[in-house]
Amino acid sequence: MTDSGDGNELWRFATAAGGVVCAAGILLAGLPLGGGLLGFAIFTGVVAFAAREPAPRPLGLANRLTLVRLAALAALAGCGLAAAFSPEARRALAGWTPCLVYAAAALGDYADGAIARRTRTTSAFGARLDAEADALGLAAAGGIAVFAAGTLPAWYLLAGFGRYLFGAALFVEARLGRRLRDLPPSPFRRRLAGFQMGLVAVCLAPFIEPEWAPPATMALGAPFLLGFGRDYLIRSGRLDPESAGSRRLTDRLGRLRRPVSRLAIAAAIALGVLKAAGLAVGSWGLAAFFFGWLLGSAQSKSG
Repeated sequence: MTDSGDGNELWRFATAAGGVVCAAGILLAGLPLGGGLLGFAIFTGVVAFAAREPAPRPLGLANRLTLVRLAALAALAGCGLAAAFSPEARRALAGWTPCLVYAAAALGDYADGAIARRTRTTSAFGARLDAEADALGLAAAGGIAVFAAGTLPAWYLLAGFGRYLFGAALFVEARLGRRLRDLPPSPFRRRLAGFQMGLVAVCLAPFIEPEWAPPATMALGAPFLLGFGRDYLIRSGRLDPESAGSRRLTDRLGRLRRPVSRLAIAAAIALGVLKAAGLAVGSWGLAAFFFGWLLGSAQSKSG
């Protein structure tokens, strides 16, 4: 556990950051009072959950930045919950505000990690706080895109709330007495999460038409859900990534990434040409492009 000095520094900054961000949302962005209070309550709960890991002392610039972006995401979540009961909250979700808030928070995810590595202030607390901010942001922004903007299909809520569903499944496994295993490191897992952030941020933009998003969610959201499923099997001990069979499958899939990525990009170009010619090919060209880009980035990461 943290000592009193660590806890005091964390909660002093967290209370100030949460209060200022939620108050700014109420006064400047039209966030309703109820949404602001809900946001502050959500923010406090997430910080308390993350604080099960000892907070470093001093807290550090990276953790302070994560707390600020967490406060902004909590305010967005509070407004999203209030929108179910308040016309004022629904009006606050119209326009560019949710898109800009979530995009800024997503960019902040890269900034706080880079600062922590550069200043050599990485910590278990910072990693947990960062992960909780990412999970809250994807759930809140995904929910707004489904229920308020109407640009994401309802099934994408499985991806938006994926980390919470994953955690609930592991909690049940632990309660049943199963020994949970650690996940092996995976740059591709982080890359998949980044693609979801970009997809949701774009789908919150007011100019996005509802029919544009479903193909892209299939191309990016489906691999994300499959990744959660694989991680669940590994954590619960039902799949051994070090077994000979798993290694052979991983090697085969790795060899397929480059040709499948190129094929997807070629399909995207062909579908784009057909769409420019006036044929009704929908937005599957964008989906093919995103899928090819995703596989290409995975290939570059894995060498």
